[in-house]
Amino acid sequence: MKQDVCIIGGGLVGLSAALALARLGRSVVLLEARDLAVVEPQAMDARSIALSLSSQRIFEALDLWGDLRPNCAPIRHIHVSSAGHLGATRLHAEELGLDAMGQVIEYHLLQQTLLVEAEREKAIELRFPASVEAVHPHHDRVVIDTRIDGHPQPVEARLLLLADGGQSALAEQLGLQRQQQPYGQTAIVANLRAERDGEGWAWERFTADGPMAWLPLTRGRYALVWTLPPQQAESMLQAADDLFIDALHRRFGYRLGRLLEVGRRGHFELTLRRARPLTGPRWVLIGNAANTLHPVAGQGFNLALRDVAALSDSLQGRDLSEPLDDMLADYARRRAADQEHTIRWGNRLVSLFSNDLPLLGHARAAALGLLERCPPLKAELAWQGMGYGAGGLSGLMRGRP
Repeated sequence: MKQDVCIIGGGLVGLSAALALARLGRSVVLLEARDLAVVEPQAMDARSIALSLSSQRIFEALDLWGDLRPNCAPIRHIHVSSAGHLGATRLHAEELGLDAMGQVIEYHLLQQTLLVEAEREKAIELRFPASVEAVHPHHDRVVIDTRIDGHPQPVEARLLLLADGGQSALAEQLGLQRQQQPYGQTAIVANLRAERDGEGWAWERFTADGPMAWLPLTRGRYALVWTLPPQQAESMLQAADDLFIDALHRRFGYRLGRLLEVGRRGHFELTLRRARPLTGPRWVLIGNAANTLHPVAGQGFNLALRDVAALSDSLQGRDLSEPLDDMLADYARRRAADQEHTIRWGNRLVSLFSNDLPLLGHARAAALGLLERCPPLKAELAWQGMGYGAGGLSGLMRGRP
């Protein structure tokens, strides 16, 4: 049976897209190589996702926020500083008329909520683990060659979404050009428990080695994202817990008292990846398949969710049996501004704050101090971080399904 949409990739982006399109009345088949019914990590071993306010609004419009909210920790204050210098900037949700500027949720809890909702949705067919071998775009459909348990099970759909990550082999089959820019940094992620609850504070601490983010989690825990040169990162990954904690205190101080516990440490190499074009004959790239970002501004998943929201707008009331070239080209043009702005903003932060030049260090501190005394610029920075920058407002960001 021919589906309206086939989505390849059952991670956060693919599941979110499936639910958004199902809410439009589209029939969706989602293909994922992994078995999504995996054992969940322990409380101190989970990856985390920072949801911007725009992402929260999108989940509210999709009627998912009620299930997500109990597992989220609000970000009510943000403290941005440069290690070894006095200048700092503080952002407060209440000054913007908001309860919170964003939320933080553990990756597996968000994935589980989206998966359970997708399993309930009659318009969505989930197939996993499924091996996708090739895609064949035609003028009126896309044929996807798949295998499940070794048996061929081809899929036909009017539109294909690639949401299978930044190193998709299928993207290469479609003749895409992929730009890569290694940052020469490794991100260490871990959950932490400290003596004091941060009470809604998130910290972005720029050090000579790279940025360090502390994000609030439920039950008084914190999610750490620490970027380092690869050799230093390897040393920290191998260090005993007490030595790792001491290294964190030297760079972050004792704002939360002493650190009491560190969970299992994970890591990933940081590379900016961009695929072009974003669309082609009856296919679209979304999420990391289109752009893989540096985590410094916490915008990767949030940018991807804005892709989903914009695509939902583009498909509203559209007959998918008709030619889609103009619609897809228009979608790509409209997404370009948001993607370019978000990537450029992140790269500037990396360039400005990830080096140890003494004079530049003083200049950074002075800039943060001036920003602290300029409320309009602080507000603009905050709204950009919340996803209300150059991309415009989609229907889902306005709260409309």
